[in-house]
Amino acid sequence: MKCEDLEHEKCNLVEELGVYFEKNEAFSPLSARIFSIMVLTGEGGVTFDELLEKLEASKSSVSTNLQLLQTQGKITYFTKTGDRKRYFKIAPDQMLVRLDEKIEQWKKEKALLQKVHCYKTRFMQNSGQDPDKVGLMFNEHYIKFTEEMLNNLTRLRENISNTINQ
Repeated sequence: MKCEDLEHEKCNLVEELGVYFEKNEAFSPLSARIFSIMVLTGEGGVTFDELLEKLEASKSSVSTNLQLLQTQGKITYFTKTGDRKRYFKIAPDQMLVRLDEKIEQWKKEKALLQKVHCYKTRFMQNSGQDPDKVGLMFNEHYIKFTEEMLNNLTRLRENISNTINQ
């Protein structure tokens, strides 16, 4: 694959990831693109000048959005010996924070589903309606699904945590 092809693919991914982060992380458009570049860059980090070049945004806009992402704990920076530049990268614990948020979201959904299940069970008993008519079976399957999701997310979190701590 040619360098131009990879660069074109990277630009498309930055845009696609940027839209995702705008919608799912409530990032501003520029913050989302900055974060996307860092996702693709990895541990090597990206400099302020590189961000300016790739995003074609003003210095003040990039600076403001970098500061915002740092304040939110989403990114961090490091320096290299003999180099005055700062290299920005995603905060090491960011994946764990995101997983914790997802786990909490699934726990809340499961709790709500359990409440719905209890209500539907009592309603069915009082009304004599068929469980299928009140959606009880679907509800039970969905509760099992949420339990599996929680187990998978918890295992993933443990694996990532172990990898980070090695």
